[in-house]
Amino acid sequence: MNTTMRTAFLRVWGAPLLIAVLTLFGLLAALLGTGAWHWMAWAALAVPVAVGLRFWAAPRG
Repeated sequence: MNTTMRTAFLRVWGAPLLIAVLTLFGLLAALLGTGAWHWMAWAALAVPVAVGLRFWAAPRG
């Protein structure tokens, strides 16, 4: 994959992949961890909610 294709790929899919990874981490941390892991799960799972609320409250265009 050349640099132009990689840049285009990350421009389109970078944010959704990051949100997916944070969601997966948050779900696994909540299920498998205790103590500080629960706080990290709350923080990781708050990101997709915040992104959704941001685009719901002030859509582009």
